[in-house]
Amino acid sequence: MCLVHYTTHFTTHFNISNICKHFGFIHESIRQLVIRKYGEDTWLQVLERSGFENGKENIVNHYYSDTDTYVLVDSVSIVIKVTKDQVWEMYGGFLITYSMEIGWDELVRSMSPNLKGFLDNLDSLHYFIDHVVYKANLRGPSFRCEENPDGTLMLHYFTGRPGLYHIVKGVVKEVAKLVFNLDITLSVQGRTQRSVHMNNGERVEEHVIFLIKNVGENRRDSEASTVSLMTSAAPDFGEIVDDNLRMSLQDFSKALPYHFVLDESCKLVQCGDELYNHIPNELLKPGTPILRIFEINRPQIPLDFENICNFINAVFVLQVKTSPLKKKHMDALTKEEQEQEAEAMEAENTSNELTQGCHLKLKGQMMMLSTKKHIIYLCSPYVTSINELMQFGMRLTAMPLHDATRDLILLNQQRLTDVEVNLQLEANNEQLETMTRELEMERKKTDSILKDMLPRKIAKQLLSGEHIEPCEYETTVMFCDLPAFQQIIPVCQPKNIVKLLNEVFFKLDRIVVLRGVYKVETVSDSYMTVSGIPDYTNEHAETMCHVALGMMWEARSVMDPVNNTPFLLRIGLHSGTIIAGVVGTKMPRYCLFGETVTLASQMESLGLAGKIQCSKWTYTQAMETGRFEFAPRGRITVKGRGDVETYFLTRSLKKSIWEITDHERDVNVNSIEGYEELETSIESAQAARNDNTTKANQNNSAACTIA
Repeated sequence: MCLVHYTTHFTTHFNISNICKHFGFIHESIRQLVIRKYGEDTWLQVLERSGFENGKENIVNHYYSDTDTYVLVDSVSIVIKVTKDQVWEMYGGFLITYSMEIGWDELVRSMSPNLKGFLDNLDSLHYFIDHVVYKANLRGPSFRCEENPDGTLMLHYFTGRPGLYHIVKGVVKEVAKLVFNLDITLSVQGRTQRSVHMNNGERVEEHVIFLIKNVGENRRDSEASTVSLMTSAAPDFGEIVDDNLRMSLQDFSKALPYHFVLDESCKLVQCGDELYNHIPNELLKPGTPILRIFEINRPQIPLDFENICNFINAVFVLQVKTSPLKKKHMDALTKEEQEQEAEAMEAENTSNELTQGCHLKLKGQMMMLSTKKHIIYLCSPYVTSINELMQFGMRLTAMPLHDATRDLILLNQQRLTDVEVNLQLEANNEQLETMTRELEMERKKTDSILKDMLPRKIAKQLLSGEHIEPCEYETTVMFCDLPAFQQIIPVCQPKNIVKLLNEVFFKLDRIVVLRGVYKVETVSDSYMTVSGIPDYTNEHAETMCHVALGMMWEARSVMDPVNNTPFLLRIGLHSGTIIAGVVGTKMPRYCLFGETVTLASQMESLGLAGKIQCSKWTYTQAMETGRFEFAPRGRITVKGRGDVETYFLTRSLKKSIWEITDHERDVNVNSIEGYEELETSIESAQAARNDNTTKANQNNSAACTIA
């Protein structure tokens, strides 16, 4: 960070009482204060209470509203159990310590040899950082310091929002201690409020008066020095032999081309040469009220002699009321027409005009002349970049060589570029963080899909880059389908068919997840699952039998649109050895190979609707670990295996339907086990299908007879 940037941090703390938004360094310094004094856990409690996301509360170049800061300070007050005023005073003191730690100790120490000078120059430093470097247009408070005969100081603090003067107490005490080695006390001598009428409306201004006393011994910045560290000594010019000014009014106007002198009535006495290039000649005549020529931007006070004297240490920014086009128009008028135009300008409200076009601004210092009846305004054009210079039709030659505005324009041109780059970097970092979060969300979605496509253990191995070798497993494989599905296809719209399959498979998927088996694939209305991979369990047959019973129960809740009867699944199970492995890289699939898969498929295709057909190997395995009720079907001919003994699974003696499907039983309606309802619904559906088939055959026969 550049030194000027650190200065922004220091001066911005005064803005908290008078602006709508401010730099995030305020939040960062509050964070550092809490962490150093109370610990990281306390700060996390503050963030939780204030509603800030950790890491988003202290972005340095970000602007935060006053409301955000008030919420943060309120939370600190509650968490550490001190008053808000104490928090603000602690913050003011810590801000100086912390800022001097991070790189601008030399700048603070070089501002003034005494405390009064330091306080008197705060306004000008504050203005430079906010308005010149960062173009922030922050409306900060004002400070004016007076020396008392007894060596004490009277500090006048003007702010647009009340109640935050405790920050000033903390800052001034710490500056006196660290920079000037003074032990001081600040006591509030007065606190008043008044309404100030400005062109943009009325606002309330609070005026707080502090009495500053040095309670320690009078120290010197060096043993040989007698200079006070609290107040400034009057300069000794020695004896002036000749007090005649060797400079004509014309020379003075050229040396200070933008100056003007006003009297006690705030009327123009004289002005510099360059003002004639921006203001109509008629308005620059001696005796013209300053309010007809300029609008005051800063400080935000009425432009009269008394207020100027009160804010004599502030940076004054005045804006020319006439635009370049208006000046060109008035210069073309006759003398009488110019007077009429000037009177019309004074009578009308010029606030709307000032918001349009290019109106030159002057920035400088008001200085009381020795007569005490005149004030001179020493200023330069408020121009900080080449673009602004060109907007007013000016060139660098419009500024005298002794005017630092020349160097400021050139230096600040690069400075603004650097600031813009920093702001853009922070914006890019925030955008990258957002993109990273979005990418992380997408990665999680992709990982989730992969874990749905593959067994979770296999998916994790793939995601970690491990090579997966094909393995041999002892498993139970199940196939099921909807025998009535082929009858539905000719009479249903495609979207209705897809919707129907989604409804059925959604219910089957729930049972698969619930019982912890792996869904291999679905093809048309066929559904394939396996139990016992990739983690072997000797209960694979028992688990798959429970899955089959659960699926049979779930399918009956979906209605066949043709027969208007519950769907009946046809399920086949077989247990044996398979080979399983990942096939493919772009769209990897976990595939099963072996005679066990073929025989399980045949158990399903040779089965009956509403029945769960198991081979004798599944029957044997299931009865070893579980308790089921099977009905022997007898031997059936299986292609490639000859006659195979099979069984129909009817119920589990170990788990009820409600346990298998994780449904709550209605004690007033349902049986304890639920298998009676399953058997009844299957028999009813089969009977209804048989009746429909008989009627269809009779209709076909009648049609043939008539033909």
